[in-house]
Amino acid sequence: MSGKKILAIGFVIVLLVAIPLTVFLIQQQQKTKSSANQATVLTLTPSAQTVNPGTNVTLALNVNPGINQVSWVKFTITYDPNKLTLTGDKLKTTPWKRTNGDTVSPSVLAGPTYNETAGTASMTFSLELEPQNVISTPTQVASVTFDTSKLTDSTTVNIDRTTAMARSINTTDQFNENVLQDTQGAVINVPGVSPTPTDSPTPTNSPTPTNSPTPTNSPTPTTPQTVIAGPTCTTLTIDPSATGTAPYTVNLTANGQSSNSTISKVSFNFGDGQTKDITSSAGIGTNSISVLQSHIYNTAGNYTATATLTDASGSVSPIGNCSVAITINNGEIAQAPTATPTPIVTEEPSPLPPTGPSQVITVGSIGAIITIIGAILLLAL
Repeated sequence: MSGKKILAIGFVIVLLVAIPLTVFLIQQQQKTKSSANQATVLTLTPSAQTVNPGTNVTLALNVNPGINQVSWVKFTITYDPNKLTLTGDKLKTTPWKRTNGDTVSPSVLAGPTYNETAGTASMTFSLELEPQNVISTPTQVASVTFDTSKLTDSTTVNIDRTTAMARSINTTDQFNENVLQDTQGAVINVPGVSPTPTDSPTPTNSPTPTNSPTPTNSPTPTTPQTVIAGPTCTTLTIDPSATGTAPYTVNLTANGQSSNSTISKVSFNFGDGQTKDITSSAGIGTNSISVLQSHIYNTAGNYTATATLTDASGSVSPIGNCSVAITINNGEIAQAPTATPTPIVTEEPSPLPPTGPSQVITVGSIGAIITIIGAILLLAL
């Protein structure tokens, strides 16, 4: 075989290897660039409540953005049509106020759309034309109202996790990326039938049995009285984890109820000298709440975050179960500002942009090398 044929075959082999390799590296670059922060949670509140059948129930839809800047949300609420019926305004957006006092009303792109046979209500709204109004703190954005006339036992209203989406305008987020992390539904209960025990002993058979149930019924009033000491904060959950590297963002959710009054305030103490009082979130003014609050720990250390509830009568819940221990570590990210110029540390997600350019250089270098080899082989021919 002549030398020219060998060089020609070598040139073809180089092309066959170079094209798939270049395509693969470009695909890897695109995957790296599209690593958004899936930290946004959609919730329905109150997370649990007890109502008498026939009472209208309104649930609030909340967006907890986490570390995202949420500009677009799509969701579908699902319910049991055999137990609940949409009524009143059904599903609607609820305007909210910014910190400067301006009222924000999102643009509804689709819906509300209802399928009352299947038990669904859907909507899509956007703030992308008003970037100054994006959702950066936990915010109530919509509400849905049900008639409970057909309710005979507990039922759950959910947000369909498989179809729900949220978009963010953070600098590291790509268009159409879904930054939604999770969804949380709500439970609607009916009160227990307390008269049944008193009806089961037949007072007609003998007067004595009617007296004996009275002592058994007397503890029933005493049980609520032991719980009525004031509001109760039942749980304080943390997401994503109780351990992280500074600066570290956590999402705290306080759940609780009050048996004899409405809840007027939820107070968060993050353990690092900062506190936050929530007085206007969804669930405030009712007997049951589930309030989300985000917080950033900028300094390494061990902290204990707590939450307390205050009811309309001024009673405050004990800390009880509503505390969580948080450990914040020092890491390489925290030391980066001392070794590199400030532009690299302008934002927490800033490590992502350097990844893209380095891969572009790698792909370009490989392409240049392959081009040179191909040119040498071509000239040799």
